Amino acid sequence: MEETSNPLPAAAEPDRWVESAVMDLGGPMFHAALLLSLREGVAADHVSHVLYGHDGQVRYSSSASLLNQSLIEWTTNVYVDDGFYRRDPNYALLRDMACQPERHPEPIIRPESPEHISDTQYRRVLFERPGFASKISLIGARGDGISYVNLYFSRMHRPEVTELLRVRAPLLLALARRHHQLCGAHAEPARAANWACGLSWREIQVAELLRQGHTAKEVGRELGLSPTTVITYKNRIFKKNNVASLKEFLVKAPAAAGGIEKSS
Repeated sequence: MEETSNPLPAAAEPDRWVESAVMDLGGPMFHAALLLSLREGVAADHVSHVLYGHDGQVRYSSSASLLNQSLIEWTTNVYVDDGFYRRDPNYALLRDMACQPERHPEPIIRPESPEHISDTQYRRVLFERPGFASKISLIGARGDGISYVNLYFSRMHRPEVTELLRVRAPLLLALARRHHQLCGAHAEPARAANWACGLSWREIQVAELLRQGHTAKEVGRELGLSPTTVITYKNRIFKKNNVASLKEFLVKAPAAAGGIEKSS
């Protein structure tokens, strides 16, 4: 496979490539800003952050891409809502870290290429169809869960890129975790609420933001989805709750204690 030829950041200014991401911490453009910085430095085409709870379940996910956005949204939905995250080659490690985070005090770096993935459907859906040639995963365990930051490349990344990210992994993982902490709109809603029963995690995220008064466009900005995708989720939510309108849904879904706080 063809390797990327983009130059790495100058050694004298090793952290300049994350400055714009720091400025966007807590905002809807964080992942896009981070990706643009990574694109300049390591030629990444897509970045995702998945937060796993200590039960091994996905608690939060967000991403940004320079490729086909609608296709990326689809693959993200497949990964989270259809349970493909359990088929991730790193899932056994993620589960182990979730159960025993104290055994993994240092970040773990895992490069990966499609030809080494034995799960044919996983490889086809999450690598070949989006057009990814390689991936580098950064994994860090903390008290609030396991942060799983993935950088995808449309061309095979160079060995130097892996080494650079190995050095920068603590910084990138810290940025991703801090962004999640600052985004109250991405905190896990109370799953015990009656209206949330039967909804997927992504549907609960959308439902919480709709419940708080966000428009489809605002929900899309918060979650990295297109307004059309948000409307699709909204229709599923209404159907599962047996309601015909947002007004009807709001009556059925009063504020839930411990739910998502509206972001500023």
